[in-house]
Amino acid sequence: MRSLKDETLAREALIRKKSSNGILHSIEAQLDQETHSVKTLRQNLELLEPKIAEAKTMRTSLKARFAEAKASRQLQHTVGNLGTSSAMGAFERMEEKVLQMEHRSQTAAELAGADLESLFAELASGSDVDDELAAMKVQLLGGAAPNQAQLPGPPATIQTSQDPAVDAELEALKAQLDQL
Repeated sequence: MRSLKDETLAREALIRKKSSNGILHSIEAQLDQETHSVKTLRQNLELLEPKIAEAKTMRTSLKARFAEAKASRQLQHTVGNLGTSSAMGAFERMEEKVLQMEHRSQTAAELAGADLESLFAELASGSDVDDELAAMKVQLLGGAAPNQAQLPGPPATIQTSQDPAVDAELEALKAQLDQL
């Protein structure tokens, strides 16, 4: 009986051994497959790393281009608001003021020169009409006769007026350019 019992145990052991060997082969196949999968994933990762770096570089480049485009747009907007006509208009108004000042100065110099020349001509001529007129003034005023004709005073000083609107506009233009 013992042999029958031993034979049954041996059979059971062989069945278990066969089953265990099947499980072992299945697990080894899974291990090989997983090892192959890990190897493939690592290769794919190595291929993706340069693409990821390229994408980061491209992102940085796009950010820089966006910032540049935005700054350019703001500059164009500001320049558009300023308008070349308003800047040129300010310069034209300034030039006109300078021309007016130069004209006034030239006219004052001509008038002053003409007055002095005529006074010197009168003094040099020694006309009797002036002497007679001076005598009449003395009689009317009841004082002594003047010995010399009085010359007019120096010509009035030319005031250089500054237009505060032009100055303010120029300062505003400078400030806007500084902000750029």
